[in-house]
Amino acid sequence: MELRPITGRRRIAALVTTVTAVAGAMVLALTPGTASAVTTWHTGSGRPALAVVGNRLYVAWAGSSGTAAAKELVFGYSTNQGADIVKLDSTEHVPQDEGAAIDGDGTGAYVAWPAGDNGDTLTAFYYSGTAKTCRTAFTGVTSPHAPALVNDRAGNRYLAWTDPSGHVNVGRLDSSGCATTHTLALTDRHTFADTSPAGPALMFDESGSSNLGVVIAWTGTDPAHTLDVATYNSNGTLTARSHVTSPVGATDGPGLSFADSDVYIGFRGTDGGFHLAYSEGCNPTCFNDASSGNPQASGGIGMVGGYRVANLWSYFDATGHLVISHF
Repeated sequence: MELRPITGRRRIAALVTTVTAVAGAMVLALTPGTASAVTTWHTGSGRPALAVVGNRLYVAWAGSSGTAAAKELVFGYSTNQGADIVKLDSTEHVPQDEGAAIDGDGTGAYVAWPAGDNGDTLTAFYYSGTAKTCRTAFTGVTSPHAPALVNDRAGNRYLAWTDPSGHVNVGRLDSSGCATTHTLALTDRHTFADTSPAGPALMFDESGSSNLGVVIAWTGTDPAHTLDVATYNSNGTLTARSHVTSPVGATDGPGLSFADSDVYIGFRGTDGGFHLAYSEGCNPTCFNDASSGNPQASGGIGMVGGYRVANLWSYFDATGHLVISHF
C-alpha cells in the first residue's frame, strides 16, 4: 500500500484557523470538511478524552483546581463541537498531566480514570445521558496515567492502562451488573511485557479497508520513544504489530480514530508539536508521519472519529487552554 504525504484533507497546520471562545460568548459551528480549531477558556493539563453520542460531544479532562496529585476531573458535553461546553461533573480527581477515558454506547457514556484522591485506583462510572451511576473503584488496580476505553460493537468494552511498573494492560469493562447492583466489573485482565511511560490509546477499526479490529497504541520506552501499534484479540494476545514511521518520537499518550478508509494516530512529538499520521488499507498498519509546522501541544492527544462523525482531536496548548479541532 502506497504511503502518501498528508495533503488536502489530511493537512493540519496550513488549514487550521484558531478561534477563541470566551465564557460562552462565541458559538462556532464546525461542519465536516472544514478544518477549524476552538481554543476554549477552559484550562487544564494532560490528555483530554472525547466521545460522540448523538448530537453530543462528551469531553473529560484534568482541570486546574486541586493539588498536583488530585486535580479535578471535568466531565461535560458540547453540542457545537467544543465551542460551548456544559459541565456535568467535577467531583472526581485525577493526577495532574493525566486525564480520563470516555466511550459512548449510543445513549450515554462510560468514563474511566485513575483516582488521584484514592491512590490512582482505576475507577469508572456510567453517565446515562441524564445522571451519573454505577460508580465503581477497582480495588487493587492502579495506574499513574490516563487509561483508554473502546467497544467492539459486539457487546465487549475494553479498558487499557499502564500499571505502576509501566506495563501495558487490557481488561474488559463489564456493565452487566449496572442495572441491578449499580456497579461495574473489570474482568479478563491481561498484562503485557510491553512498557510505556504514558497511557495507551484504543479504537475499533471500522474504516472498511484494513479490518484491524480493536487497535491499541502506546508510546514505547525505547530511547527514540517510538509509537507502537497492535491489534488486541479477545484471547489476550497482541498481533499485527507495527511502528509509526516519524522523524520524532512521542512524549505522551497518543490518540486513535478512523474515517472513510483511513486509520489515524495523533501524538505530541519530542519537538513539542502535534503530529498526525494515517494508515490506509494496511494490516499491520503502515502509519507514516508526514505532518509539519504543527501547533504546539503541552500533553497527550485525544481523538474521536468514525462514520457520520466529524474527526476531532483535542489537546492543551502551550498556555494550558483546551483546544478542540476538526481535521
